[in-house]
Amino acid sequence: MKTVLCIVFGVIFFLRYEGFAKEALYRPTSSEAASKVYIVGVHPYINTQQMYLSYRPILDYLEKNIENTLFVLETSENYAQYNQKLKARIFDFSLPNPYQTVTSFDYGYYVIAKMKPDSEFKGIFVARKSAHLRTFEQLKHQKISFPAPTALAAAMMPLYFLKANGVDIDKDIEKLYVGSQFSSIINAYSGDTIAGATWPTSYRDWSHLNPQKAQDMEVVWETQMLVNNGFIVHERVPDLLAKRVAMLLSTLDSHKEGEKLLHNAGFPGFELANNQTYDKVVQFLEQYDHEIGLPK
Repeated sequence: MKTVLCIVFGVIFFLRYEGFAKEALYRPTSSEAASKVYIVGVHPYINTQQMYLSYRPILDYLEKNIENTLFVLETSENYAQYNQKLKARIFDFSLPNPYQTVTSFDYGYYVIAKMKPDSEFKGIFVARKSAHLRTFEQLKHQKISFPAPTALAAAMMPLYFLKANGVDIDKDIEKLYVGSQFSSIINAYSGDTIAGATWPTSYRDWSHLNPQKAQDMEVVWETQMLVNNGFIVHERVPDLLAKRVAMLLSTLDSHKEGEKLLHNAGFPGFELANNQTYDKVVQFLEQYDHEIGLPK
């Protein structure tokens, strides 16, 4: 009899403990329960730490101005990982480069805004001043670093630029894809490559973080400009929310709070845009595919 009672009380205690444990582990507040969560991805043109410092405050601003909505910042280690997530439709909102912007249309995304200005979106080649890099002939049989094959401003546009200036990009140079913008710059600084391809925003950020090293570096060439990074949204996101986000982003530079956020993020702001804004990018990619071949 005692054994039976012990078992019964043991079961009751277990059930009560289990219920208490589950309640203690998760007690959603009414605001959390009502919130909709959206994932925001930014292509890795800066490192993860800088990504959070730049974009988490902007997402906090969106949350403050859109009731019952949470925005989660999803980072990626490199361009390849970001591309995989974009293709898998992981992001609800995202800031891809223009090449990724155009390819995202096939995955159900569309453009609602873009970074500005377009004059900032171009490729540059940086090198040590001691290399005295001045002619394309000096590049023969040398290594050049690039972030990734799909980095439009920092790989595709520079390669197109070199080809247009008589460099055989398959025979004259050795291309090193090093994973990030900073890595491309660092390879040039260390002398592992004669030059590194990047874009002005990343080079400015790197120079700010490494002022003494930057004194030994210089920009030797730059490409023509193209349309800046797009801000896209997946078609599953409610249209009213997408429009609200676009409006808040495009007016950030119209008030002091937004100006501070943009200053800390390192770019002037956003402006409204749509898929047709990237027609020039489509044309460039067609030319690139014909003359060089789009990255696989």
